[in-house]
Amino acid sequence: MEQLETFMVESPDAVGAKTTKTLIQDVLADLSLNRVIGRLRVFVDPVEPVFIFAALLRLGTPAIRLKDFAKVDMGALGKDEVKIELLREAFTIKLLNKLWEKYGKENIVQPDKKIIVVKTDPIKELDVLREIVIEEPQQEVLDRLIDAIALRIIPEGFRVRKHELSSSHVLFVASEDTLKPEWLEKAKDIIESLRRSEDNA
Repeated sequence: MEQLETFMVESPDAVGAKTTKTLIQDVLADLSLNRVIGRLRVFVDPVEPVFIFAALLRLGTPAIRLKDFAKVDMGALGKDEVKIELLREAFTIKLLNKLWEKYGKENIVQPDKKIIVVKTDPIKELDVLREIVIEEPQQEVLDRLIDAIALRIIPEGFRVRKHELSSSHVLFVASEDTLKPEWLEKAKDIIESLRRSEDNA
């Protein structure tokens, strides 16, 4: 995927804007996050003081479910068990941890590396097991992004914060003081202008 399509930092303080832009570029690169942000606009005014971070996201990979990499069927005839046949072994450890947590270690048997048997009611649990989420790449990326913004990008001392997060955008407004309605309005305007520029691209 391409790098940021749009990246602007606006500020009455030109030197501060340049420093902020460099900091954000470094943080996003360090955490391999620049590919998940399509368009980014930041407004910072150290006098007000306010910091607004608005970005449109490009999240690709959906959650990985058990049915995506395994066959899940009823176990041996007459037994309360579900048989999982792994078609790919990449998620075995995560899967075992999820199964142990949900059903208890004593109810999980692995007769060989590609077969896992869960001692449970197959009628109730077959579909539940097929849909069990093993990995959520989008959520992991969002968590990393929030940590990056909250801990490394927002200026120190800007403890009063409001944020909005969805699969399409992230928006942070931060200050040392109580957040003013006009700052929140400006943040919404920035997100809307990013969306318009994306639609017109």
